[in-house]
Amino acid sequence: MTQLALRRPVEWGVIQAAVLAGVLTAAAVAWLVLAKRMAGMDAGPGGDPGTLGWFAVTWAVMTAAMMLPAVAPAVLQLVRALPSKGAIAAIPFIAGYGAVWMLAGTVGFAVVTAVRGLHPGLLGWSSAGRFVAAASLVAAGLYQLTGLKRRWLARCGSPDLTRLGRRTGGALIAGAEHGGCCVACCWTLMAALHALGIMSITWMAVITIVIAGERILPRSAISVRAVAVVLVVLAIGLATAPAAVPGLTIPLQAHPMMMG
Repeated sequence: MTQLALRRPVEWGVIQAAVLAGVLTAAAVAWLVLAKRMAGMDAGPGGDPGTLGWFAVTWAVMTAAMMLPAVAPAVLQLVRALPSKGAIAAIPFIAGYGAVWMLAGTVGFAVVTAVRGLHPGLLGWSSAGRFVAAASLVAAGLYQLTGLKRRWLARCGSPDLTRLGRRTGGALIAGAEHGGCCVACCWTLMAALHALGIMSITWMAVITIVIAGERILPRSAISVRAVAVVLVVLAIGLATAPAAVPGLTIPLQAHPMMMG
């Protein structure tokens, strides 16, 4: 009994390490696929989302690349909560999480498409697009300072795993609920990514680090405010001196068509 008791923590630690390695490896593969898929695309703000099929595939890969590092702590909590089957339960948990993000992406696609339908050039860089993008960054910065953001972020850090007691679909439902918390927590950061260039690998990486950092690093008012200040400064730069914004690609006059 003593040897078994000593061996179990070691075995569980190996399982957790293996699950974490799997999640991060999947994220790394998604980044490689994403870089290849984005090659040749206009990385500037307000890029054409293309057809629904092209967007859906791209958004799925983006979700894996950007959000798997952020969801990794929750997956490890799941494994610890279910020592005997946590590694298996991680699969439906991530599936539920990803499904919610796919729904959020589809809604975003519908909104952008509807706005573009109002006037073909409305979101053009030389029209209102530049200032709409700046406003999106300001909104993201202000949201960082709200109590709503803090509450959703706290829930992201402590996922609700009470659904795991269900025999059927418990991990899937828990993953979907966690995905909903994550969307509510950082949807403005994803909107900020669109404002900076949704096809920009550089800005995807920056937003990924911010989102993952919010869940992994110790929470502090200073870090939250620092992100808010950076977003507002970027907004001012985008509106007044876009050429001076690091990593920003000034949009082309005509975006390359993105097809499925």
